[in-house]
Amino acid sequence: MTNGILRFNTNSPVEIALRYNDGKRVEGRYGEQVMYALEGDRVMYVPPVVANQIRELGIRAREVFEICKAELREENKRWIEWRVRKLEVPRHPASSDNAPEAAASGLNDQAQNHGNGTTHERPRPLDLQASPDGTLLPVAVTGAGITAMELAMSGAAEIAQRVESRARIRNYALQFNSEDIRAIGLTMFIQAMRERGVTWDQR
Repeated sequence: MTNGILRFNTNSPVEIALRYNDGKRVEGRYGEQVMYALEGDRVMYVPPVVANQIRELGIRAREVFEICKAELREENKRWIEWRVRKLEVPRHPASSDNAPEAAASGLNDQAQNHGNGTTHERPRPLDLQASPDGTLLPVAVTGAGITAMELAMSGAAEIAQRVESRARIRNYALQFNSEDIRAIGLTMFIQAMRERGVTWDQR
C-alpha cells in the first residue's frame, strides 16, 4: 500500500529518500520507466536516465537526495533535463529528530580520536554542528581551511565557465547562476574534506 505517486513539477527540486536501493523497470504510457518505492510510503516513476544517475552517484536507501525535472528553453525549443544531486547536508533529514545531533557528535568524536595511543594532535577533518532546526552546518573555518574553500569556489566557477562554453559550441542553452556555482563549490569542498582525506587545523 502506498500514499500515492510523487509528481514532479518542472523546475521544482524535490528532496526524497529511497525505501530500497534498487528500482523496478516497468512499461508506462510514456515508454520504459523505473519505479522506486520511497520513504513515506510513496512511489515515483522516472525515466531510465534518472535511474542511471542514481546508480552512478551511489545513492542508497534512506539517503536523502534531490531530483529536479528542469525545463530548458532556447528560442522556440523546449526540452526536459532530469538532474539528480546528492545532498551532503540535507535541509530536511529523513531520519529521527536525534539523528543530526548524533551525527554531529559522531563526527566530532572521530575528529578527536588520535589513534595508536599517541598524544600527537593531527589536523581535524570537517566538524559539523546541529542547528536548532536539525540542519547540520560546518563549524566556522579559519586558517588553511579558508584556502581550501577558495580553491573549491574558484574551481567551481572555472568548471561552470568551461561547461557553458562547450554547451554553446553544441548549440545548447546552458547558463549557471551564482547559486549553481555556490552549490558546486560547496559540494567539491565537502567531498574533498570527507572522502579524499584533505584536512586542516580549525584554530
